[in-house]
Amino acid sequence: MNHSPLPQQDSLRMPVLRIRAEPRSANAHGQIHAGWLMYQIDAAGAIHAEKLTKGLVTTVAVNAFQLTHPIHVGDLVSLYTECFRLGQKSVTLKVSVEAERSSGEIVLITEVIMTYVAIDECGKSRLVS
Repeated sequence: MNHSPLPQQDSLRMPVLRIRAEPRSANAHGQIHAGWLMYQIDAAGAIHAEKLTKGLVTTVAVNAFQLTHPIHVGDLVSLYTECFRLGQKSVTLKVSVEAERSSGEIVLITEVIMTYVAIDECGKSRLVS
């Protein structure tokens, strides 16, 4: 049996969040509502931002949110994040969204730039650890 070695951890492209698009989040035509997708984008970005800032964050900015393809009921939606900038009190990330169709085709749905501010337990901005 011939096995390929696993790639180094740094070279693995792992989604922060994966979720199956379900009928309850769709319109009458079987396409997923953009609001549902924005919720998932914000959640994925916050997961990564909280790791980077070592604490709570709040969303302060979203760049243009443009969908290039629809997401259909049954698609497996994967959200990937990449850090653009880590500041004294904030972090800016790119969140890329892909949908895997039942045919196996993978389609890029959108890429969104999100900015989060690190906050303390009282909701006040704090320095990033």
